[in-house]
Amino acid sequence: MTINTDDPPMFGTDLNTEYAIAARLLDLDERGVTESGADGRRRHPLPARKPKQRCVAEISSYAATPAP
Repeated sequence: MTINTDDPPMFGTDLNTEYAIAARLLDLDERGVTESGADGRRRHPLPARKPKQRCVAEISSYAATPAP
């Protein structure tokens, strides 16, 4: 599963809002949201500006940081 925003201005949303909706509808905790983001990046078929592993590492690092 991936969570996306195709046209934020047209649909009046952003990626944070879409993740919040998915978390509520799918009963995902913070770990579930993080795993979804990392998994979506791992499975993305197109080349990226950042290597996939670096992006996944950034997501994992963020998730491991204690909340303030």
